[in-house]
Amino acid sequence: MILLDTSAAIFLLRGEQPPMAVIDHTIGLSSVVEMELWLGVFHGGSKKEHSRVTSFLDAVRVFSFDSEAASRTAKVMAELWSNGKPIGDFDAQIAGHALALKLPLLTHNTRHFRRVGGLELIPWE
Repeated sequence: MILLDTSAAIFLLRGEQPPMAVIDHTIGLSSVVEMELWLGVFHGGSKKEHSRVTSFLDAVRVFSFDSEAASRTAKVMAELWSNGKPIGDFDAQIAGHALALKLPLLTHNTRHFRRVGGLELIPWE
């Protein structure tokens, strides 16, 4: 199982081919990524986009953000703030959730996520 961040989910929604490293894996995403996808739909998306997001979400496993994810996120955010290198709150939640689930994260945004200790990244290149 591989967890997608929002950038990877958007690339798949646009029909881009994922990296070869993920072809034979099941994909899932955090409910935080689901929220960001819906935000895009409700903030200027079309009916077609609404339909594409709905179909996409039906095809992947969505993991609910739970207490373990909240705890891991708080730890991630505290460490990044202490190091003076915070990332966006949604990215911190996605990273914390991936850590809580012990899943690698597929992302195009390695610049932010590589700051998170212990997070296994699969770059979308």
